[in-house]
Amino acid sequence: MGFRAKGILGGYLFTLYITNNYGASLNGLVVLGFSIFMFATIIGRLGIDVNLIKFYSTKDNWENNPGVFYRVLLKSFFFSSLLVLILYMGRNFVVIDLFKKPQLSPYYFWAILAIPGWVITMLCAGALRAKGYNNWFAFFNNTGRFLFAFLFVCLLGWIEMNPINIMIAHFFGIYLLTIIALIVIVKKFKRVSFRSTINTWAFLKESFPMMLSSTIMIFLGWMDTFILGIYETDESIGIYNVALKLALVTSFSIEAINSSLAPKIANLYLNNLKEKFLKLIKFSTRLNFVLTLFIVSVLVIFNQWFLGIFGEEFKVGSIALIILCSIHLINSSVGSVGIIMQMTGKQKQYQYIAVVSLLVNLLLNFILIPRYGINGAAIATAVSLSVWNVSGCIYLKRKENIRTYL
Repeated sequence: MGFRAKGILGGYLFTLYITNNYGASLNGLVVLGFSIFMFATIIGRLGIDVNLIKFYSTKDNWENNPGVFYRVLLKSFFFSSLLVLILYMGRNFVVIDLFKKPQLSPYYFWAILAIPGWVITMLCAGALRAKGYNNWFAFFNNTGRFLFAFLFVCLLGWIEMNPINIMIAHFFGIYLLTIIALIVIVKKFKRVSFRSTINTWAFLKESFPMMLSSTIMIFLGWMDTFILGIYETDESIGIYNVALKLALVTSFSIEAINSSLAPKIANLYLNNLKEKFLKLIKFSTRLNFVLTLFIVSVLVIFNQWFLGIFGEEFKVGSIALIILCSIHLINSSVGSVGIIMQMTGKQKQYQYIAVVSLLVNLLLNFILIPRYGINGAAIATAVSLSVWNVSGCIYLKRKENIRTYL
């Protein structure tokens, strides 16, 4: 939780630097660049990071099969590099034809260059998470990216104030994090080996459903911003992003809990320790709900003050902030549905639920954003996330007799 809190703080400092020096419009362009970056990196990971958690949760695989990690790491790196090439060749379609924002072009360029670095970092984080190195996982997944980006943007700004420094700093921050992640993973495995008794192509095939579910999760998190980019101004996108970023504070507890919950659930389930398995789920849901309730209450009551930190123009995002906070509270009451389904072999069922949720999200975004702007985006996100979590909760109770809700 401490590392997650530091990650949120780093993200806020990075955003504050943008809004205080360049305003909501530039923040909107940066966020659009990040949305493309996140879409591409989740595809580039191929679901490997999630599958690594299952694979390396057993001691034998960690000690005897480090080659699986290094082989799939190379495959993912080459695939993500190919994605960068495709995105670069299609830059005019994305920037001009889709978003109709030529001013986005330099931010787009630096965003896609960082894709392979983030893919490598996330694969390292997944392997470390499986072994129980949760502090390292939290640092790579939450803290490092924006903390390093903030440090680099301050350094570049000291040399010369230039808006493009924002994305250049993000690029350097990602690759510094990548270098650290590789050093840590090599030390933890104690060797580098590409020998494997496991067919890594079969490993990738098993990872594919997890990639689809993870892809849809990222799409749900960024689709509203993406569609806002089509219909709304840079300023509106920037204001919505600040509201969304503030609302995400409510999810820091579940992400912190999930970082250690995932490998424990996988291990208990594989060893058929049902009583301990259910007890752990019950405890995690209650803990998450209490923490989320406290955070939501503070954000809703003092919403104008929190938004005003970023500038007076951001206060118009108060309704969107309240909607997004409320749905995080509701979802916290149903537990860590996604992690439980993926760690218990129900990734295909989870994938089907995720597809339905994404379709709901797309439909509502295209209907509501042209009419209600950022508030429409917030409603679309809230409804689709509820469909996802509640459906998963019902499935686990009816089909597996696993109660995840309060």
